[in-house]
Amino acid sequence: MEIKKRSRKVSGIQSFYRHIMTGISYMIPILIMGGLIGAFSQVLPYVLFKIDPSVNILGAINSGEFSGFNLQILKFAHLMESFGFTLFGFAIPMFAAFVANSIGGKTALAAGFIGGYIANRPISIIKLLDSGVYDKVAPVPSGFFGAIIIGIFIGYIVKWLNQNIKLSEKWLAFKTTFLIPLLSALICMIAMIFVITPIGGWLNVQIRNLLEIAGKQGEYVYALISSAATAFDLGGPINKAASFVAIGFSADKILPLTARNIAVVIPSIGLGLSTLIDRKLVGRRVYNKEFYNAGKTSIFLAFMGISEGAIPFALENPVFVIPLYVISAVIGAMSAVMLGAVQWFPESAIWAWPLVTKLPSYILGIAIGSIIIAVVNVIYRNYKIKKGELEVDEE
Repeated sequence: MEIKKRSRKVSGIQSFYRHIMTGISYMIPILIMGGLIGAFSQVLPYVLFKIDPSVNILGAINSGEFSGFNLQILKFAHLMESFGFTLFGFAIPMFAAFVANSIGGKTALAAGFIGGYIANRPISIIKLLDSGVYDKVAPVPSGFFGAIIIGIFIGYIVKWLNQNIKLSEKWLAFKTTFLIPLLSALICMIAMIFVITPIGGWLNVQIRNLLEIAGKQGEYVYALISSAATAFDLGGPINKAASFVAIGFSADKILPLTARNIAVVIPSIGLGLSTLIDRKLVGRRVYNKEFYNAGKTSIFLAFMGISEGAIPFALENPVFVIPLYVISAVIGAMSAVMLGAVQWFPESAIWAWPLVTKLPSYILGIAIGSIIIAVVNVIYRNYKIKKGELEVDEE
């Protein structure tokens, strides 16, 4: 009986994890599109025309300094900026919609989207002001926390409605296209306005207040935990959980993804790099032949934002390699964060690097972490070979 209960619990956790990751997988393309278009809109005025960063694009258009083709480019940049950041606004609704869809099917999709949209842009409520008149007051957005709760809640509500509203065959279309969507939308409205928005908004305010009190130290602690958890199991459940939390904070503009993104690539680059420098560093091979191809693949995958290239190296000697790349990822990520690198974009691939504020600091952090892994691992393996505790193929 105990075993059955335990297996049900595990499968419930796995099911929850699958629903959340489904939502994230649909949210990320929106963030990528919005981020790239928004970033390109900043390149045109601030890199091409070298406009002062303190001046916004509309201000530059109205300055009278630009005319003709250059003015048209600035107008286009302003359109791209508006469009890119509008796309960002759809990321959280998309997440909630597909979490709900994953649980309750297509019928839950619309209500999930509505809930996610309200999590991002809460509905104003009527309140009695100090002046004695009633007026509309906009609550604090519940953000990503609200989107998680409403996505799951609506998904299960729609699933329950589908299972428990019994109608004859001829009324099935009415049930799925009118009755359940209407009920789910009304339930969503009540839940968001009276429960989720107040709680989620309060939680967001408390987190922001806590970070303001903690200052830079709070950001550094978050960066340390985020980078260690991200690097630990190379795309496994701990990595995914860390990404889930980090992307949520980023979507709500609470904390950036800098440390998480750097920690994704450092293990793969560092371990791949160790296969390229071993003979130059210690004068001999320290890996068997198959690892040299794996090393090149690992580096390539890292630049594509994929951490799994490091798995063969971790599996060969997990006791030493995993702590090494976790510590190195933390050192690299913390170096970049302390030097002022900021990345809000949920992508570690090289094509997203131009979106980083203080890119040289970001690259330096990756280099520091990767070099530590490469050098320490080569020296350690060479030491093991000399002691006769490790054998590798000779050339």
